[in-house]
Amino acid sequence: MNILVLSPSKKFKKDKTEYSAEVLNALQADGNDVKLREFFAPLKEIELRKSVKSEPKPGLVVITDLIDGNDDDFRSEFAFVISRGERKVQEVPNAKEKFDLKRSLSDLKNNLSYIAGKLKKQDVKKEVKEPRYISYNRKKTHVFKIDIDGKSAYAFNYIGIKIAVVPKNIDEKSLKELPRLVFEAFDENGEAYPDGYSLTERKLKITTFFERHFPRKGDSKDEIIRKSVMLTAICAFAVAGCMFIYNMYVMPAQQQALQSDIRTIFYESETTSSNSHSSKKTTAPNWKKLKKINSDIKGWIKVNNTKIDYPVLQSKSDNRNSQFYLNHNYLKQYTPRGFGSIFIDYRSKNGMKSKNIILHGHHMEDGTMFGDLMKYGRYSGDLKFYKKSPSIKLSTQNGGTKTYKIISVFKSNVNPAQGEYFDFYCSNFKSKAQFMNYVYNIRVRSLIDCPVNVNENDRLVTLITCSYEFNGFRTVIVARECRENESESVDVNTASLNKRPVWPQCYYSRYGGTRPTVSTFKKALKNGEIKWYDGSAKLKGSEQLPTSLKETTEPTTAATKATETKATKPPKKIYSVKITRYGKNGKKIIKKKTVKEGTSVKLPKIKGFSKNGFKYTLKKWRIAGVKGKKYLSRKTKKITVHSNIRISAKYKKTKIKVKKPAPTKPTKSSKPVVKPTVVTEKPTEAEDSDETEE
Repeated sequence: MNILVLSPSKKFKKDKTEYSAEVLNALQADGNDVKLREFFAPLKEIELRKSVKSEPKPGLVVITDLIDGNDDDFRSEFAFVISRGERKVQEVPNAKEKFDLKRSLSDLKNNLSYIAGKLKKQDVKKEVKEPRYISYNRKKTHVFKIDIDGKSAYAFNYIGIKIAVVPKNIDEKSLKELPRLVFEAFDENGEAYPDGYSLTERKLKITTFFERHFPRKGDSKDEIIRKSVMLTAICAFAVAGCMFIYNMYVMPAQQQALQSDIRTIFYESETTSSNSHSSKKTTAPNWKKLKKINSDIKGWIKVNNTKIDYPVLQSKSDNRNSQFYLNHNYLKQYTPRGFGSIFIDYRSKNGMKSKNIILHGHHMEDGTMFGDLMKYGRYSGDLKFYKKSPSIKLSTQNGGTKTYKIISVFKSNVNPAQGEYFDFYCSNFKSKAQFMNYVYNIRVRSLIDCPVNVNENDRLVTLITCSYEFNGFRTVIVARECRENESESVDVNTASLNKRPVWPQCYYSRYGGTRPTVSTFKKALKNGEIKWYDGSAKLKGSEQLPTSLKETTEPTTAATKATETKATKPPKKIYSVKITRYGKNGKKIIKKKTVKEGTSVKLPKIKGFSKNGFKYTLKKWRIAGVKGKKYLSRKTKKITVHSNIRISAKYKKTKIKVKKPAPTKPTKSSKPVVKPTVVTEKPTEAEDSDETEE
């Protein structure tokens, strides 16, 4: 017979026969084939399962040196192993009835008719079906207790293999008798415990699909809660799944179909003859049909090698707080998730005739709208893509199709807290000097040095979309209109990456480096820093850049020169300052004051104080409300206020020790004098209980 011995060990031995020589010799006495396997205590169920499934399968598994021979010790070690073994041999019938559509509809009909009758206050009896049950025999493992030389051994069946657990320090004679005693125990109790199991009759109630998943009368409170939570979760998951599919697939498909329709109309073209005597015919975009669809369509924009091929719209009702086509398509239908349309900024009051036409489009991840503008660069310019698409096509009903050559690709912030804010939302300019200074500012920020000249007589188009290099960033593409009789092609071979483009300050705070100094167009031209200007250099007026906070208009004639007014300074803000310190007696002193922005506040002089046998002296000032600062030196005398701040004094704590004098003979006329000495320990801050902080 094949016998497998499982023995616990803290570490594996090279010579296993020497490790359990007595056990092996005793079990091999009757010609048994005995193998030894060691395991790390406690015995895990997976270890036993591997052992009984090993080849060749053992007829008996003997587990040694794991228990002392008492029942409690055996249960603690093998209760889990036995229960897992029972689960593996159980043949529990399936009491879940398969989903039957006819029966389910019948049950639903009966329930609805019952509810309707109750609502009508009719005496309706609900049809109650008697429950059905399935009977089966549940197997319970029986453990046979075997007495060996005054000690208890245990035997049980585990997945068809007989297991014997022997106590520690069992003698060799008892081990020789162990296999025989185990098999006799199983044979003698074969009728009561077939294969080592007792059989208990059980009944399972057959449940339908609705009974398992929907609350019903007779369910316990916990069961009703479980079913209700499960149904709510399923409904929420289904709704979320439908919304996800709709937003990710259905809606984009609908919007693309709409754009495809308008694109088809635009490129259908209406054919016209140049004159009555000529046979030649010219084609032009079908603006009549476009205007019938929506009179707000002002133009059409196209960028090669991108998905940008859309109508340009502008609503007369647009203002700073609301821009209609931000979230509406060209059919004036509301479009969530940022589809919207390509639209003209409200600051471009002259529409497609503005000095700088500002266009907005959402940044869609699939590249639609203005999402493909990111191809020109993220943290650095993409020179390869720029060379493929260095220009933009812009069509209008009266002006035809014009080419705009890209002069700048830059990133900018719209939050002044991220650094100096360059207002690129400029559509009209007071003077030519102001316009050229604006062009200078967008070119020093460009990631790409574009080989395109600019002068004061040029017109611009600006494409803006959201960018995610930093929170609230924008990617801006600026192009100038191709001049009369000028080639539409760009010598892209001379283009290069800008080695030091100007970024907002937050870029340098994160990645390091120094922000280049930005001067003005006139200064840069005088210093020979500008090579792209080809104008007359006779620029009159102020260079001060306009802002979107104060609308500016382009002068119409030389007689109506815009008068420059001195900018009125905004009133200074009022901030609160709270200073917390301690007086001579150790009591907290709190002073509050309100001051104007930029005012310097003097910090009070701090004198030390003694308390509870300790001496406290000023160590440093703690400050809250100032970015980047937590502490100030104790030598700081004043601080400039730019926000609401709280300042509290932090003290170092030294213990005062009293040094006893040398013993002297006391006299009647003199008394011993004790002088205190101060011994300085490691400095510590004042206890937290003495200081409160808002």
